[in-house]
Amino acid sequence: MKLGISSLGYVVDLGLSSQFNSLPDLLLKATESCLTFAEENGIGTCELVLEPLETLFDQNIENFIELCNSFKKIKKQIHGPFLDLNLCSHNVLVHKATIETYKKSAEISEKIKANILTIHPGIANYLIKSILQYNQEKLINGIDEIVDNTKDFNVLICVENMPKMVNFFLTIDDIDSFFKKINRNDIFMTWDTSHSWTCDIDVELLWKKFNKLIKNIHLVDNKDKETDLHPALGAGTIEFGKIIDIVKNYDYKGALIVELSSAKGLLQSIEHMKKFL
Repeated sequence: MKLGISSLGYVVDLGLSSQFNSLPDLLLKATESCLTFAEENGIGTCELVLEPLETLFDQNIENFIELCNSFKKIKKQIHGPFLDLNLCSHNVLVHKATIETYKKSAEISEKIKANILTIHPGIANYLIKSILQYNQEKLINGIDEIVDNTKDFNVLICVENMPKMVNFFLTIDDIDSFFKKINRNDIFMTWDTSHSWTCDIDVELLWKKFNKLIKNIHLVDNKDKETDLHPALGAGTIEFGKIIDIVKNYDYKGALIVELSSAKGLLQSIEHMKKFL
């Protein structure tokens, strides 16, 4: 169990600066900055965000793969695209496009030897219970297709729990229902600390029920249950000391990915977490 970092903060920082020539250039520069920081600061794992989505095609993705493979000492994970996608969507065209995007993300993961691919379950835009059940059916069908088509890859596909404002895949009951209904042993979970905090989840119960399925952790702070701002760790109210104690009790072996909205808070966040590890 060691700290890793996400490239998300680099994507956001660079995007806000406008110091890039194109969307593929944005992804390449953000990814390189993340990998370079990790190499220079003794961080062994990077979770690389595949956004913006345009970069998944043609020569753009070959450049991304070549860049990732040039950092041989850094272990890679992939966070699949999530903007403009919705795996549980009622819109069949959006649903199919999301499935194809995550298949492509798994192929990229395989090519850079990233053994974890995190995907989002999507957003439920209706609050009617019967329609939410339909969202779950679409999610299960979509994940079945993704995993069936990537089963020969050395990649674990992990569905991430969502924050309260997404209205879907929030609670222990939501997650438990999903895993029972999908009924397969080759789909796993990424746990986001802020997302569960916005839903008032009992972390000890979550780990008691799902510890064998959690293969990736996003360390994210928060202080407002209506938002998901990803500040520097320690700037919010989440008690990471208690979280680490719980995780250690279950002998978790995966990475602890520091996921921020700005890379400027990485050093502060790493120092904050070192107090608990």
